[in-house]
Amino acid sequence: MKLFVNKDIRYFFWKISIALIIALLSGLIFSQVIIHDFKAQLLTNNYEIAGYMLKHGVSPSDVSTIFATQKTEQELSLGQEFLKKLGYEVGISNRLFPDVNILLLRYRLILAMLVVIVSILILTAFFLYFRRQQNDIEKANDSINSFMNGNTVIQINGYEEGSLSKLFASVNEMATSLNAHIEREKYTKEFLKETISDISHQLKTPLTALRMYNEIIQEESGNEETVEKFTGNIEKALTRMEILIQNLLKIAKFDSGTIIMNKKEKNIRVLMEKIISDFETRREQEHKNITLNGSNNVALYCDEVWITEAIGNLVKNSLDHMERGGEVKITWEETPAITRIIIKDNGAGIHPEDIHHIFKRFYRSRFSQDTQGIGLGLSLAKSIVEAHNGTITVESTLGEGSIFTLDFLKLTNM
Repeated sequence: MKLFVNKDIRYFFWKISIALIIALLSGLIFSQVIIHDFKAQLLTNNYEIAGYMLKHGVSPSDVSTIFATQKTEQELSLGQEFLKKLGYEVGISNRLFPDVNILLLRYRLILAMLVVIVSILILTAFFLYFRRQQNDIEKANDSINSFMNGNTVIQINGYEEGSLSKLFASVNEMATSLNAHIEREKYTKEFLKETISDISHQLKTPLTALRMYNEIIQEESGNEETVEKFTGNIEKALTRMEILIQNLLKIAKFDSGTIIMNKKEKNIRVLMEKIISDFETRREQEHKNITLNGSNNVALYCDEVWITEAIGNLVKNSLDHMERGGEVKITWEETPAITRIIIKDNGAGIHPEDIHHIFKRFYRSRFSQDTQGIGLGLSLAKSIVEAHNGTITVESTLGEGSIFTLDFLKLTNM
């Protein structure tokens, strides 16, 4: 029974059972005392009758016959009728039998003592059980009050099995869950605060530039060359703001868990060719090269749109940090367990102080020469790769270039 899982209830029933066993044994002993007293009183009465008869001339043989022989029903009836005439009946007053009164008083006293002893044992068992329960509940109440007052590390001690201990364990689990929720809320608030600060900082620069450009255009409205120049600057600032807002919206979707991946088997070479085609104009203008190297038969289980976004961000990052004539090499391979894509460049490389921070949002290195970057591309790429059950790592040597490695587990059927 589930009831006896509780250790305290088991102990309580054991104590009650012991008290009842003691009561039963006491009753048996009491019954033996009654029988003994009854026999003693019967023998004493027979002794008196035999002595009286011997004293008044009845022969010993007749006395022996009277006590030793089995009496008939007729003899019993004659004796009963004779004694009734003398008033000896069942309803006769106990006061006429002093010995009976003494025995009755003794039995009542013994019975009362037994009732008191058993009652004390049972009440003691109840008291100890409920006192222990009350102590545990009060300790739990103190712990809960302490938790409500800010002591979030306190726990309710309940090391024994039982319903109460299960309740305490559930309360502890709830407290742990609340602590985790509180920590998440603190992290979310801090993250939101930092994000708002970063967004404000990122938007402040192009907004300030837009205001300045607008004032210059108004002042130089008759100068076509100046108007054209600053109109182009306004377009660049607006493009920067658009990219920032788009990336923030994409990251927000990943944070909220609203992204639904439409994953399918995609040929990696086809994906890579599509990606580098988007940089065709830029690499020609900047005299930079992008090469592909990998099997034509390797496929990746992915969402084409998002994985293109991630790898495109990595390629853009490489182009942003290399001089004219630089090269980006994209290679891929597969093993029985993973599919690996490597983006390698011979650009400026990453400073050792920055290597562990480059995937953080809005992170801008103090050593970077790039003044146009927003600081969201690598963070977004990491979120996308991880959403594809993948990992992204980076190795870099300052002045020689960087290597980004993307490993995707082969989980096609999952």
